[in-house]
Amino acid sequence: MSQIHATSLVENGAVIGKNVEIGPFCHVGANVSIGDGCILKSHVVIDGWTTLGEKNTIYPFTSIGGEPQDLKYQNEKTLVTIGSENIIREGVTIHRGTKGGGGETNLGDHNLLMGYVHIAHDCHIGNHNILSNYTGLSGHCTLDDHINLGGQNGIAQFLHIGSYVFTGGGSLIDRNIPPYSTGFGNRFEVKGVNIVGLKRKGFSREAISEILEAHRLYFRADLKSDEALRIIEETYGDRKEIREFLDFMVKTDGTA
Repeated sequence: MSQIHATSLVENGAVIGKNVEIGPFCHVGANVSIGDGCILKSHVVIDGWTTLGEKNTIYPFTSIGGEPQDLKYQNEKTLVTIGSENIIREGVTIHRGTKGGGGETNLGDHNLLMGYVHIAHDCHIGNHNILSNYTGLSGHCTLDDHINLGGQNGIAQFLHIGSYVFTGGGSLIDRNIPPYSTGFGNRFEVKGVNIVGLKRKGFSREAISEILEAHRLYFRADLKSDEALRIIEETYGDRKEIREFLDFMVKTDGTA
């Protein structure tokens, strides 16, 4: 049985799952669907055409499903879709998509969005990511899986960040970041491989060694990008971890 505090407003039409807890002074819009076991602590606003999966925990003063900060938006039906078992901390904002950007902002499963993170319209975020305090994503960004963004990161629009990336605090990211990278800076620069993160995720010694060599060839050797990718393909292309790196570079036209 769900528990809805007497001071909260749940509009007619909203779909509330089983065992949902909605604390004081929350507002849930008419086109919202909240999955089983979600918790809205207090002072949470969920609006627009927004769908939450199961067992998400949302902290005070978060706003999800609000209108995108795009002057072309004309209140057309666009979406926010959130998966399951995410932790969304205080003051987070997640805006719905735009017609020109595909019409949907989505967040996968098992993510931690720390305080005052901003997810702009038409962003696509995968699973098991950590976005630290005051980090902001501009519109149309894509984050894959197992990414850790440091505090006060700013990510420019239309960028793609690959899996297992770790960024330092205060970074201004204005370029795509290939899988397994670590770095920092204003402007962001790849400094190496996220070795600690890969070890924690169970990557083998051999896989890490080949990832290190692939990064060296692309970022440190005196080679043109296409030549580096050719050598990486010929030497290590059979390993699935390297295949992910190569596919990322092809998809982003090597704009790392």
